[in-house]
Amino acid sequence: MDKPDDMTHQNKLRVGVIGAGILGARHARVWREMTDVELVAVCDLDAARAENIAQQSNARAFTDYNALFAAAKLDAVSIATPDHLHRAPVLAALAAGLHVLQEKPLATNADDARAIVEATATSGKIVMVNFSQRFVTDHLWLHDAIARGEIGKPRMVLSVKHDNLSVPTEMIRGWAQATSPLYFMSSHDLDLAHWFLKVDPVRVTAQETRGTLDALGIPVHDGLNALIQFDGDIIANFHASWIHPNTYPRVADGFMQIIGDAGALTYNNRTRAAELFNARGGQKIEFTGVHTADIVDGKITGAFVSSLQHFLQCIRETREPDTSPRRVLPTALAQAAILDALSSQQPISLA
Repeated sequence: MDKPDDMTHQNKLRVGVIGAGILGARHARVWREMTDVELVAVCDLDAARAENIAQQSNARAFTDYNALFAAAKLDAVSIATPDHLHRAPVLAALAAGLHVLQEKPLATNADDARAIVEATATSGKIVMVNFSQRFVTDHLWLHDAIARGEIGKPRMVLSVKHDNLSVPTEMIRGWAQATSPLYFMSSHDLDLAHWFLKVDPVRVTAQETRGTLDALGIPVHDGLNALIQFDGDIIANFHASWIHPNTYPRVADGFMQIIGDAGALTYNNRTRAAELFNARGGQKIEFTGVHTADIVDGKITGAFVSSLQHFLQCIRETREPDTSPRRVLPTALAQAAILDALSSQQPISLA
């Protein structure tokens, strides 16, 4: 990788944001609140939205990212475009000589995922996928408990994640049909499982149900169940759905259980409680404090900020991020294979 410019050590890193939706706006705010970063430009197809976010930081607004690259002197860029629109801006940013922090998922098909990995390898730049949930204190504890052998060798994983109906029908109505709860929600869960288990997926099969969103004019499944076999004969079941009623008390909710040959560990997203059982007995751990993106003293605090700080640290130290495209490619290929399994109604091998 190229050595970062001296300015990244001595002066503020100049950053742009592409995609000014909910997550793009959060990227912009976090960059704005960091003392060693200057938010220089914001880009979105919606000119008013780009201008609104840009004005908060005295940044420039653009509706074309190629025009942004040509007009604004940047060191790095955050890319927070819709799930299925990551490849083009990532490759363009790398071609412009920029470090890239892109939102999850890596991509929504195998070709795009591999293209980003290949472009990263030849670019000499730092590229990171924003799997911010790895930086949640709760998840770090789970990871370390498994690494310590508290449940022995992991054998099975059960992950349940669901969203309210407002997500596909309101929040991302314009592009819900181009993604899936598998990507929009369960990307984090698949990444956490990959991180916890430290082995790659090797085989997938899946089932879907649909009808609710089809009837509302949004041609996408209501939910799916995917069975993933990881190397080492570990099996994992991932449920992802997004048709819970809007009266449900939380937009995104769920839980994860990891069962080993010497214990079991369960984590509840809503209560932030973990239960650990092994031969020594059982214990319940209730986590408190900031989670992903909480406002503390007027600033965003939590795992999302820690993830962006990791990206900056990797630029300064010229090292590969923990969630580089190369390192998270197995998750992206498993996701693509799950959709292939739905279409073919056949198991898909990743070997």
